[in-house]
Amino acid sequence: MAVFVIVLLLALVVLRAVNYRITHDALARQIDRRLASEAANIIGTPAVSDPAGIPARIAAAQEDHDTADLYYLLVDRAGRPIAGKLRLRTLPPPGYSDFGEAAQVDGVAHGRALMRRLADGGALVVVSDNDVVDSFDALLARVQLIGLGVTALIVIGGALGIVLTIGSRMRAMQRTVDAVIAGDLHSRVPVDGSRNAFDQQAVAFNTMLDRIDDLMANVKHAARDVTHELKSPLARLRAKVAALARHSADSPFGPEIADILEQTDQILELFSSLLRLWEIEGGHRRERFTDVDLGALAAEVGESLQIVAEEAGRLLLPPIARRVRVRGDLHLLRQLLVNLIENAIRHAPPGTRISVATEICGPKALLVVSDDGPGIPAGQHAAVIRRFGRMETATDVPGQGLGLTLVDAIARLHHGTLALEDAKPGLRAVVELPLQP
Repeated sequence: MAVFVIVLLLALVVLRAVNYRITHDALARQIDRRLASEAANIIGTPAVSDPAGIPARIAAAQEDHDTADLYYLLVDRAGRPIAGKLRLRTLPPPGYSDFGEAAQVDGVAHGRALMRRLADGGALVVVSDNDVVDSFDALLARVQLIGLGVTALIVIGGALGIVLTIGSRMRAMQRTVDAVIAGDLHSRVPVDGSRNAFDQQAVAFNTMLDRIDDLMANVKHAARDVTHELKSPLARLRAKVAALARHSADSPFGPEIADILEQTDQILELFSSLLRLWEIEGGHRRERFTDVDLGALAAEVGESLQIVAEEAGRLLLPPIARRVRVRGDLHLLRQLLVNLIENAIRHAPPGTRISVATEICGPKALLVVSDDGPGIPAGQHAAVIRRFGRMETATDVPGQGLGLTLVDAIARLHHGTLALEDAKPGLRAVVELPLQP
């Protein structure tokens, strides 16, 4: 837009300059034609030339009020004045020329001269006083400049209006896109009812979002219905397997039954995690947001999981809990931190040291969980965050592959992000959340 305005303004400058030049040249040609006409009237045509009558015709012309801005000079072969009020130090060159103060005529500062040689060797000089023309020329220049300024203001104002209108529409659309990305599928672009191109685009965009929302709702409802329908039979199955395990503890089938019970528990845990994930991605938990001290939460969770880490042969260092306030759901943020720490405990080898810290980076609050284990290759960072994503080398580690997926969903619910980084050695999980003002 800025380039377009600059090009348009340059075009306007060129157009005004050309317009002024054309008008200026037209005035100059008109003056020259007038001088030629007056000289022809004084000298006469070759067929009817009357050199003796030139002084009389000059005198008559000087008395004519229509030629009050014209001055005449007739000189002989030696350059001595014969007729006319004009006095010049030197004669101008033959033909047309400009002159200034050399005219020695009261009130004449600038003019245009025409000098014609006569048959007897004398010369006729006709001078036009251009003061009025120069005033008009200056007025024309001012009019062009004022017109250019007014036009430039109109162009700039129109461009600013267009930029503000488009910018306002784009910002509204961007807010809607950001809300949808954050999980609010009910957000829509405002429509003002003007039925212009922007409004039609907003309606089309909202229609697309409605369709996506319907499709997502159908998928979620179907998955949720299936999960609920399976959860009750699985719960009853789990109860029966548990009863069978109690009665057959000493039988040869005891280990197999215990293994069935464990796998049933994992399936129930998977369904619970999926239901929780769908609840988080729905965005409804934002209604429970309160002020949360992320540092105090890190200290609390770190202290509660130190024994778990020790029993697993890992060392959970005391958290570096700086006071950091964010806006969020306390229970979900606690689960986020627990998932990160348990993920490090579960996947890092014995002897690994795990650290937790809260930091402030500009307008963002950072929650960092890192370890000095083998880490995860950079090419697999996105895969382990994806739903049911697991490393190929972690197939023997229990879990459903939803731990980091839940962390990512909780972070996005709080308008934040989850990033996995190389701790050199080990893995560094960084959750970035908006800092509470």
